[in-house]
Amino acid sequence: MASMNNLTTLIKRLEAATSRLEDMVPTMTDQSAVSNGVASLPESGLTAPGADARGGAASPSQQTLAPLPPAIDDFDALINGDVKTFVNMSEEIGGLVAEQSAAVLRAFAAERKFLIVTTKAKKPDIQSPVYMEVLKDLQATMGVVNDIREANRASPLFKHLSTVSEGINVLIWVANENKPAETITEMLSSAQFWGNRVIQDYKE
Repeated sequence: MASMNNLTTLIKRLEAATSRLEDMVPTMTDQSAVSNGVASLPESGLTAPGADARGGAASPSQQTLAPLPPAIDDFDALINGDVKTFVNMSEEIGGLVAEQSAAVLRAFAAERKFLIVTTKAKKPDIQSPVYMEVLKDLQATMGVVNDIREANRASPLFKHLSTVSEGINVLIWVANENKPAETITEMLSSAQFWGNRVIQDYKE
């Protein structure tokens, strides 16, 4: 039950983080360059690996990474906070629950990768091979979460697996052309349906 309440909190925090990402990504992508669907890094503050701003060799201390956008920092905080807590609790339960939570963590990592790409490139046509390639890892890891549910319909933990399987769909907000926060709200309803059934089963 504690794990289920944590999942609900996780999804609600993702919805809040989405609102900030939704505001920031269009502005950031307009300021980036892209060639043949492949992102190029902004020139300011960045130099080629092994070179300084004047074209000479750079010392190891000069080869620093560009700071992450605040929205990515927020997403990292979500992963290192609620997602990690959810995974840790699931590992205590073990079995299928732990296996599925590991897939959830991989899905969040794939989404993080996708979000970083969006901060450095203009969005390609959604029908293009480039767009589908960027989404591939996220779709695959989300599929694993659902496959665990579908392969274990006879499990006494099916309701729990279903809650997580429905909830992971919130990550597809990145492919929504309209308001992604609305997508998360809709997906949350499906997860809460199963989550409420789990809570009812374990209600004292």
